[in-house]
Amino acid sequence: MGTLNTARHRRAAAALLLPVIIGMAGCAAEDKAPAGEAVYGRPLAEQFQAATDATRDAGTAVFSSTLTYGAAGGDAVDRTRGSLDYARGTSFAKLGLDADRHFPAGLRERLGAADPKGGRVLATSGEDVYVRHGASSWLKFTPRAVNELGESTGVIAAHAAGDAAPYSGTLADLVPRLIPREKPVRKADGSRVYAVTALPEVASELLPRDLQSLQGDWGLDPVDVTVRLDADGRLSSATADLGPVLDRLHEQRELLGVKRLRAAFALSAFGEPVKGKGPSGGKGAEDAAEVLAPVAGLADGRCATTGDTGLGAAEVVRPVDCAKPHDLRVLGHVKVDRTLPGDPDVRGGDGYARTACERVYAAAPKDWRRGGAYADGFSVMGDSEVTLTVGQGGTETTVTGAYTCYLQRS
Repeated sequence: MGTLNTARHRRAAAALLLPVIIGMAGCAAEDKAPAGEAVYGRPLAEQFQAATDATRDAGTAVFSSTLTYGAAGGDAVDRTRGSLDYARGTSFAKLGLDADRHFPAGLRERLGAADPKGGRVLATSGEDVYVRHGASSWLKFTPRAVNELGESTGVIAAHAAGDAAPYSGTLADLVPRLIPREKPVRKADGSRVYAVTALPEVASELLPRDLQSLQGDWGLDPVDVTVRLDADGRLSSATADLGPVLDRLHEQRELLGVKRLRAAFALSAFGEPVKGKGPSGGKGAEDAAEVLAPVAGLADGRCATTGDTGLGAAEVVRPVDCAKPHDLRVLGHVKVDRTLPGDPDVRGGDGYARTACERVYAAAPKDWRRGGAYADGFSVMGDSEVTLTVGQGGTETTVTGAYTCYLQRS
């Protein structure tokens, strides 16, 4: 009997508690914030930064980024597709340049200079960037490697994890730095579309590294940017009309055949498992600082390859034995140091360097050119600086620089 009384007592207690539990659940449902409130509930000027935080809180996402060069004969699209793991600070991306058949060949070659045959695969982990193409092994660019190998590694280092995302160099980097001034347009699905502007100097960060360095003054003409946030306040897409940036490049006689320049970025598949991954913990990757070297530091007669550096340029190479397949052979190094009276129209030291390299080429051992594998003549690579000095004695123009003379495989 005592057992039966106890059972009745428990059932009664459960009956008394049930309305309380249901009531608490009802309160929780009523207190739940509307979708996107953490972003759209903030002041307008703070919403892009809040959106960047909300995007990061999603954990993972798939992204695509494009830079489209429009010409009379068609378009060339520098395309990146990949995945982001915000929690781990890692990313994985495939890069490549696709050009329409009638896109100007000279421009295609100019834009594809940093795009090794077969495209590139990049992975990031914090400040480290891993790169490979084709069947090559992973090559690891650490901050130390970038510092030792020089500016030309910027094409890789530019994608190291940043504040906005674990893959940098896209419109996602710009969004938290923009400030919306007008309320966004709300769409039927709850997303918001913002019309904002960016300074051309900021927008120029979307260009390839070699084009970024061409212009010191990008002007003040605003770059129109459209940003879309989804219903939850996460970054969904962004586009930018880089016309003002292109105008400044034209002033530098760059990309003259390009009539339109547009950047785009999109995110999707938030919170889903990422598919592509880089080398686990860096295992199996070569340290770029150990296997690559600036060509300017190679001894005369030394051979090297350029296609397996991930850089697509000859400033940084992989030294190899000359008996093995290689792309170039160093003939020698020359310096330019000329002082000219007045203010002549001198654009740099390239002409002086070529003259000096002609003498180096003529004096080089004949067996360095043996076998007919090298292209006719020689190539010159380097940098120079022009300085104008005005004093009591008059005006002088000084040209200084350092160059490498080399043979290139045909």
